[in-house]
Amino acid sequence: MDQKEITLFETAAKFGIFSIARRKPTVFDAFLNLAHEVMHPESAFTPLTRELLGAYVSKQFGCSFCHLGHLETAFAIGGEEVRSLVDHPSEELKPIFALADKIVANAVTEEDILSFLNLGYSEKHYEDVVFVCALFGFANRMVTGFGIEYDAKRDEASSRFLAKGYRMKN
Repeated sequence: MDQKEITLFETAAKFGIFSIARRKPTVFDAFLNLAHEVMHPESAFTPLTRELLGAYVSKQFGCSFCHLGHLETAFAIGGEEVRSLVDHPSEELKPIFALADKIVANAVTEEDILSFLNLGYSEKHYEDVVFVCALFGFANRMVTGFGIEYDAKRDEASSRFLAKGYRMKN
């Protein structure tokens, strides 16, 4: 039997996340529009908090591309001091990350939600955590499935661009 040549990983190494756009442009555009809607418009959380949550969730899912890329996006929004917040969360981030852990593990209960709300968060806060976790769950599976790894030289500029929004064109 002839062995087939797999170019998937070579394409991923060369083009990063844009290798997906080369394969399925309509899926990639839809994904970017969804990402923009989750990460940028009106929210109970700031764009910085959402980026840090995305970086945290990506680390939990084992996706180095999204973890490192969204840390770079958080840096573009909040400066150098935010780089350590995924590994050493502030008191404000701890309950958000704890809830994200439950969502990522498919283990969130009504009691978890009530505990979160009793800390002073609203249902809108809860909804935003769910949407960010869901977005990054999809993105992380897509990125790791296509073999995309973070390359600072290739990806740093696009990560910083995301601080302005996820739509590449209007």
